[in-house]
Amino acid sequence: MKRLSLLAAVCLLALATSATASDWSRFRGPDGSGVAEGEPIPMEWSTSSNLLWRIELPGKGVSSPIVHGDRLYVTTYTGYGQDAEAPGNPEDLVRHLLAFDRTSGEELWRFSVASSGDEDPYQGFITQHGYATSTPVTDGEHVYVVFGKSGLFAVNLEGEQVWQKDLGRMSDPARWGDASSPVLVDGVVVVNAGILSRKVLGLDKATGEELWSLQDDGYNSSWSTPAVHRGAERTQVLVHFPKQIMGLDPRTGEKLWWATSPLGDATSPSIVAQGGIAYLMGSREGHGMAVRVDGTGDVSETHTVWKERVRAGTATPVIVGDALYWSSNGIFMALSRETGELVFRARLPRKGEATGRFPNAEYSSPIAFDGDKIVQFTRNGESYIIEAGREFKVLSHNAPLDGDGTAFSATPAIQDGALFVRSESWLYSFSAGAATEPTDETASVR
Repeated sequence: MKRLSLLAAVCLLALATSATASDWSRFRGPDGSGVAEGEPIPMEWSTSSNLLWRIELPGKGVSSPIVHGDRLYVTTYTGYGQDAEAPGNPEDLVRHLLAFDRTSGEELWRFSVASSGDEDPYQGFITQHGYATSTPVTDGEHVYVVFGKSGLFAVNLEGEQVWQKDLGRMSDPARWGDASSPVLVDGVVVVNAGILSRKVLGLDKATGEELWSLQDDGYNSSWSTPAVHRGAERTQVLVHFPKQIMGLDPRTGEKLWWATSPLGDATSPSIVAQGGIAYLMGSREGHGMAVRVDGTGDVSETHTVWKERVRAGTATPVIVGDALYWSSNGIFMALSRETGELVFRARLPRKGEATGRFPNAEYSSPIAFDGDKIVQFTRNGESYIIEAGREFKVLSHNAPLDGDGTAFSATPAIQDGALFVRSESWLYSFSAGAATEPTDETASVR
């Protein structure tokens, strides 16, 4: 009987965590492209249309949801920084990694870590994102999550800690907190820990052993997530910091190439790469750059394709066809991949009056589905489906979700025709033909 029970448990676990080709298992989905495979999502959504379930989360956060098989994962924080007027005691901060059943919204487990101290105070710009900003990544066996100054954790599918790695307790000059998400590359967990320790690290995913580390005082003021480029001859991890971009060997950390970047003060959007070219944008002044990734050594003069002034924000652009698409402060833009020239720039329409502290800001990165359709959320919860092309065309415009007055800063996830959306305090699943109203059970606090 015990043997049968064990076999049944193993079968159920395999069924619950079985992967699909459309898994959205890291920040911005498959290989960080922001492009969804599989069946399309609905063209419209609200609390009364195509809503499968919604859940009020324990605590706050702006990390993006990820989906692997039948599991959805997201992070939150509690105990400190819930209210800017009365933030509380930083020693009470607790971060949480939560696992949900992606079909029902049922919470399966919660892995919680108390603060290790030395937290950046809940004031200034950090009030816009808090202490659960980094998006987890999973390989279907473990979930890897950065909990700021408490470190990087590997957690198994039962919600138990496997290993932990200290990433440092430093801060950026403005003390804005950390945000970069870990990525998995051929058995290596790569982390941009520039804010926490001025390092980029590669760790063995099974043991947490440090395989390599690069450290430089210039590895600062970067909140971007490393990008992965798989070429015909080599796989690279692409990272950028103020004034520099580089390609690294994910197994050894060797700097394969590097180039001078026009982004002089901060890098928030992640690099996007396609067709052997890496594209980056950001900085307070607004700059963009394209560089070929097949070089060796300093390629600043030989491999730079273009440099242009760009109205860049916090969000990472998505590549669809021959253009980059993104939004900043209520303006949606398309940029030619070939030349860096602006294809179009248009103001996003509004349903009613914009509200909130930063009503026009877009922290959520655009994602694409069904070939040429782009999803964009604003912080006040309005959302759009925009058709990729030479002209700005809104296919669908959805109003803010009823009953949720918190900010929408996370990038949505897509899997098998379902759209998963996270606000600061709520988690949603939308799917074509879903019940128009959530049940009391799935609308409750988990």
